[in-house]
Amino acid sequence: MTEVMIRKSVPLTGREADLIQRAREAGTPQHDALVRLVGGDIGGSEAATLRALLTIGLHALTEELALDDYERLAASRDAEDDQFETTMRRRVRDR
Repeated sequence: MTEVMIRKSVPLTGREADLIQRAREAGTPQHDALVRLVGGDIGGSEAATLRALLTIGLHALTEELALDDYERLAASRDAEDDQFETTMRRRVRDR
């Protein structure tokens, strides 16, 4: 199945444009950090750099949502859940 690519225009500040340019240039700290975060070289085009930065941002967003879910789950635990877990551990241990 082929995924449809959609192009979007994104306004950038001068500082953002500068950081993106430095992330494109091999040997800069920004490029080295991007390669580490992506897990490999992404090429030198502006589009590839922007795509890599977007991927990193979306991954961070997904991780943050998972942390929120875990926190809600932990907050919803009550004494009955704790007792069930203790009972199950005891049963496994006693086998």
